[in-house]
Amino acid sequence: MYKMIAIDLDGTLLNSNKEISQENKKYIKYAVEKGIKVLICSGRIYAGAKVFAEQLAIEGPMVVCNGAMIRDVKTDKVYYSNMLSKEDCVRVVDLLSKEGIYFHTYIDDVMYAEKLDYAALYYMIKSKDLRSDFRVDVKVVESVKDVIINSTYEPAKIVVMSSELEELNRVRRYVEDIDTIEVVSSNYDNFEILNRGVSKGKALEIVSQEFNIDRKEILAIGDNENDCSMLEYAGFSVAMGNAEDKVKKICDFVAPSNDEDGVAYAIKKFVL
Repeated sequence: MYKMIAIDLDGTLLNSNKEISQENKKYIKYAVEKGIKVLICSGRIYAGAKVFAEQLAIEGPMVVCNGAMIRDVKTDKVYYSNMLSKEDCVRVVDLLSKEGIYFHTYIDDVMYAEKLDYAALYYMIKSKDLRSDFRVDVKVVESVKDVIINSTYEPAKIVVMSSELEELNRVRRYVEDIDTIEVVSSNYDNFEILNRGVSKGKALEIVSQEFNIDRKEILAIGDNENDCSMLEYAGFSVAMGNAEDKVKKICDFVAPSNDEDGVAYAIKKFVL
């Protein structure tokens, strides 16, 4: 019997409208009522993920920023964090600025970008309709590098985005030459830069050990490259129907897509 379900948000629990379907909510509620721990494991920052934890009435830890932080959704307490060093960030930002590609970073739950574009524009618009503690604070600044250098806090991650996939992949190859960072993708049009050793899989290991849950007792559900470490750590792994082929290849089962209540299907088939 599984004691924990680790679930990604975007492309997995959320449909294409960035919503949790009633069917998914229903079966997650059933799982929680059976005493199974449901752990959200998202690439989003805390504020961007917390709104969905509240919709599901989930309490306890939540993995955010692709594993760079574990935080309690009820008390806001930080259980664990592993941030990028300022030195690595400056090195990365210098490279990205030279290439002229869009990027933003997250420092203390604030998004900093030099252009109001891509995710910065999305969250600027979306956050207007959200409760204050669910809003992603977006700040467009002249120099992200200066913000990083002068900040009291270290960045959780840097996100690079482009609709030009050749450009994106070329820049990613340059960044991957830096051996003190991790590079993963959460969507076809981005890649994310994390501190070395940070992953959803490592964060899942930390949380499961805290609750004395063996990895064989964990079912994980995801759809993208940044979910692979989590899917490989869990005893049973489920890829969404919309997942990348390389994700499907490492999983034990392929569920219907995120627009077809794939999470509910997996919980009903393997957990309840």
